[in-house]
Amino acid sequence: MSSQPPSRAAHLETLRSDVRDEIKRRIEQRDKFSIQLTISLGAILAVAFSKPELSRVLVAAPLVSIYFTVLILYSYRIHAVLTGYLREKLEPELASVVGTAIEFELETYYSKHAVAGIRKTFFLAALWIVTLSSLAYLYASASPQSFVYVVGVLAVLYLVACGLITWAFVK
Repeated sequence: MSSQPPSRAAHLETLRSDVRDEIKRRIEQRDKFSIQLTISLGAILAVAFSKPELSRVLVAAPLVSIYFTVLILYSYRIHAVLTGYLREKLEPELASVVGTAIEFELETYYSKHAVAGIRKTFFLAALWIVTLSSLAYLYASASPQSFVYVVGVLAVLYLVACGLITWAFVK
């Protein structure tokens, strides 16, 4: 007894389902990264301002922000590839095979009616705010003079990293 291969429509529907599932996992992943970022920064702030001598802990805030922001933005990039694949390849083909209008397909409809990227912009802005405000506070409160040099070196490294991240993910 030979099994029949799936119909073209069934195959396309399976692909669409897999891609939609991956998109949902990406959204969930970003939410978790966002929560972890918030908790991490909150813990750093709590320690840094609990005692004056612990304020140098703020030096870790930009690093934590950079780490989670890259994870979040990379997830957005993969999400964009997946939605593009749905909108440009799968949905037109599936609509053609089953005889429906492309406007009824989810990603096609969504792309025409939603404002995408607001959270992505938020994460980039938050990266810059965390980095600049942490460095400014550390510089303003730095003593002895040797720590001013440490803050200066870290400022250069962090600002270069933020610039590269912004350049790499703003498109």
